[in-house]
Amino acid sequence: MKDFFLRLCIPSLLFLGLTGSFTARAKTENQAESRAESKTESKASQDTPFKFSGFGTLGVTYNTSRNFDYIRDLLQTTGVGASRRIDLGLDSLLGLQLSAPIIDNLEATAQVVARRSYRGFRPELSWLFVKYSPGDNLDLRGGRLGFDVYPLADSRNVGYSYLWVRPPVDYFGNLIISYIDGADAVYKFNTETTQTKIKFFSGQAQEQVLVDAPDNFFSLKGSRIFGGHLEFQSQHWLARVGLTNLRFKNELLSLLPLFAALNSPQLIAINPSLPQLAHDLSFKEKRVRYLSAGLVYDQGPLQAQLMYSRLKSESLGFNSNQSAFITVGYRHKEWTPYVTLAKTKPMDYRTLGNSLPSGINAQFDRINAAVQSVSSSTLSEQSTQSLGLRYSLSNSSDIKVQFDHLDATQRGLVRAAQATWNGKANIITCTFNFIFN
Repeated sequence: MKDFFLRLCIPSLLFLGLTGSFTARAKTENQAESRAESKTESKASQDTPFKFSGFGTLGVTYNTSRNFDYIRDLLQTTGVGASRRIDLGLDSLLGLQLSAPIIDNLEATAQVVARRSYRGFRPELSWLFVKYSPGDNLDLRGGRLGFDVYPLADSRNVGYSYLWVRPPVDYFGNLIISYIDGADAVYKFNTETTQTKIKFFSGQAQEQVLVDAPDNFFSLKGSRIFGGHLEFQSQHWLARVGLTNLRFKNELLSLLPLFAALNSPQLIAINPSLPQLAHDLSFKEKRVRYLSAGLVYDQGPLQAQLMYSRLKSESLGFNSNQSAFITVGYRHKEWTPYVTLAKTKPMDYRTLGNSLPSGINAQFDRINAAVQSVSSSTLSEQSTQSLGLRYSLSNSSDIKVQFDHLDATQRGLVRAAQATWNGKANIITCTFNFIFN
């Protein structure tokens, strides 16, 4: 096992040798993302108004099972396991940011990220916005923004900014949006020891998500999003509650033949409720509501996070669920061991009976099977127990090792699951993370 562990981490260590010169002035882990928008204090910034910065992760992951692909989130079409036993691409990514002032209190920021997604590893523009700060307490932004639906959701690509090798998949993996085109507003109330933030945002999604391999995608382009959250932070505590609404603009095109059959006069004569069933299974103009709450504690060597979310969907084809995780870590000099328990499960799921008589007509049986498949295709029920260790190399880089034990009852958060898979697997990951400016 020791030899295997060393072989797993060697690529990260080699990369560390090539990139060990990166340095930064971050004083806490959570400053990694905020520094992309703050004014630099380095000598280089005194010579030019532009600020160039970035972040990256080099990771290697091993899956003990060949019967499914373990993925980081639903925006990935392949993972580690069935496609490849050892994978360098699951968590590896590179992000580059450029910020520049336009006039007083007005600046522009762009971010490009290359990571595995439905586009492959092609770089994608994840941020492109203008921020206006008319006062110390108010920030207004417009353009392409991170999807800030959960705590850490808009910075989940910055591996250095959090404790794990990746954000808990059972909680963050269900997210099918990483950015929106729109606007947001943040108002801050400050006292000597606390800060309260209120944020509102609105925009449109532009991405797509794989439904069935190899090329059955659901387009989110043009889907409307609006929401907000309330956040309170003191010296050691951070608490946040949020609510977001998403309305699908488009239909899942692969369902159109099924809907045509359910709306045919011949079948309606047998079961008059079939048009209503087609409507309930459809995606177009259906709403999804995200409710989230999080609590973070950080004092001395102890770190703890507890988060909970509920996803409520109007479509029977896009299942509702609830998710939660808890993480506890303890710093000792450069070392931080941590443990995470995470789980997601369906909410308000109801099994649909046969819509048409079974065993009489082959067409009826195919329609019944299709209805059952659609209603259960996005069911996610799995739990993960994780043990990890983070070692801080500098103020701008770290290396992490994490062991995950996965138990999946429903397989909505994995890819290419085979019928013979028992739903259990162990995932071992080693990552090197860095930031620079």
